[in-house]
Amino acid sequence: MICDNYNQSGVLTTMLRIAITACGFLALAAPVLAAEPGGAASGTIAGEEIELSVWTEQSDFTSSSFSIYFWAPALRERGLGSLSLGAEWLGDLDGDFFSAEIDVPILETDPYRIYRADLDDELSLTITSASYQGGMLAIAGQVEGVLTSMDRMALRNPDPDDTLSVNLTFEAVLSELQ
Repeated sequence: MICDNYNQSGVLTTMLRIAITACGFLALAAPVLAAEPGGAASGTIAGEEIELSVWTEQSDFTSSSFSIYFWAPALRERGLGSLSLGAEWLGDLDGDFFSAEIDVPILETDPYRIYRADLDDELSLTITSASYQGGMLAIAGQVEGVLTSMDRMALRNPDPDDTLSVNLTFEAVLSELQ
C-alpha cells in the first residue's frame, strides 16, 4: 500500500533512477580509484617475515623502466633503509629485463654501504601481471636473491661474508615519471 502511494506520485521511480545513476557513476569511477599510486610487498628478509609499503613519492615508471621504493619501520629497526627495486627492458613489459637490481642501504656505516644484487648476481625478478591505465602502471611480481654488502660509492669492496637474503611478493601502482 505504501509503495503504491510512492509509485503513484513518482517518488519511487525518481529515487530508483537516482540510485541507478549513482551506481553507474561509481562503476565508472572504480577503475580510477583502483589506480591510485601505492602498494605493498610481503615475504622474508634474512629469513624473517616482513610487510613493506610502497613509497609513492619515490616510485615511478617510464616506457622502459620502473623504480619501486619500499619502506617499513621493521627495516629501520634492523639498521636498514628503504628497499629499492628497479628494472629496465626493451619493447613490452613482459618480464624479459636487460637490467634489474635491488638494494637496501645499511644505515650508520662509514663509508656508506648497501646490500645489493642484480641479474648478474642471480637475482630473480618475475612479473606476474602488468597493465597500463591512465598514466599509471599496475604491476605485481616476485623478487628473490641474495644481496651482498658493498660500498655504495662505485659499488666497491663487496663482502661475500655479509649477505642479506630477500624473497618478496609485491603489488604496486606507479605514476608515470614526468
